[in-house]
Amino acid sequence: MNQQEKGQILNIITNLEGQKAYVPYFSDLLEHPVYGNIFAHVDQQQKDEIRGMINEYMIEKIEGLTKTKGGQLFKRFFEAYTDLFWAFRNLNENPANDPEKFQTVGKQVEQEMFKLEGILTDKMLKQEKWLDKVIDSFYKIVYTYFPKYSQIE
Repeated sequence: MNQQEKGQILNIITNLEGQKAYVPYFSDLLEHPVYGNIFAHVDQQQKDEIRGMINEYMIEKIEGLTKTKGGQLFKRFFEAYTDLFWAFRNLNENPANDPEKFQTVGKQVEQEMFKLEGILTDKMLKQEKWLDKVIDSFYKIVYTYFPKYSQIE
């Protein structure tokens, strides 16, 4: 793929994220009303390259999560539990493919998110305001990368 094509794909990824409120998967690109047919006809090497672009896009976004405490904590989770992050991210694309593994890995992620939520709560209780907004903002970040997080039982 040339730079112009890569730029167009990144633009589509960014726009889809804005519409869906999560970083899209390749399967989301396939369902795109305008470009889906184009993505359906790319060869395996191009599919892998596009998936790699999505992953790089996510990593860049996570690296930029330094403006808020919730963002900083999520970035710390990503750095400390990279394998867990990618495992759950991949399972989120279609939890029905392996529901048991989705639940098992999801519980591990959920446990880590509860720990981070506890850290946020402790920090915010000292300020005695904005706790709800901070926690909501944190979980907005979580759902950006794990759109099926609410399906953990």
